[in-house]
Amino acid sequence: MNKYNCLAPIFQEFNIDSEFYNSLSKKHVIRTLMEEHQVILNFCKVLEKLTKDIKKKTSINDSKEILKDLQLVSGHLLRTEKHHIREEYTFIRRLVSMAEFDPSQEIRRQHDNLGILKRKLERNLYGIYTNSFDEFQKDLQSVSRKLIKDLKKHIDIEENILYPQAVKLIPDKSRWKMMRKESVNIGYCCFTPGKQ
Repeated sequence: MNKYNCLAPIFQEFNIDSEFYNSLSKKHVIRTLMEEHQVILNFCKVLEKLTKDIKKKTSINDSKEILKDLQLVSGHLLRTEKHHIREEYTFIRRLVSMAEFDPSQEIRRQHDNLGILKRKLERNLYGIYTNSFDEFQKDLQSVSRKLIKDLKKHIDIEENILYPQAVKLIPDKSRWKMMRKESVNIGYCCFTPGKQ
């Protein structure tokens, strides 16, 4: 079994084939967020693979290595909270104050729901000894499927609707520079490409 960590090539290597992404300066807040999305999507792929692998197991004892990897990936998904905080604090609140575009309720609701699912996954993984292995498997498969599906949908909405709207509605480069400073102050995720 592989040992997964947030700096492993499987998470850090990606190619974003997007005209919008390529139109942004290398230090643009949204470009960094899109790079983080790629790492999060890679975490989803690994989570999907690990949940398939553990489905073939019949007991905790023959699942220990997979469980360790699941716990690592789950922990990194929990660390995406800084990503959500940076989005909400840096530019979503500015869009709301402009009163031209109000994605805040829906995006925040999605962030909250994703947070609930990530914590549910974490509880499931660390509560393995409190349930039968079959019950654990059932809960793990269910929460993993929902989390992966919702994360993909959320990322798609942000990259295809929210981010382009933000760039369009906030054309002032000096404001984006200020948002980059705010992002630095909030801090990046442990897996943010180029920010370790």
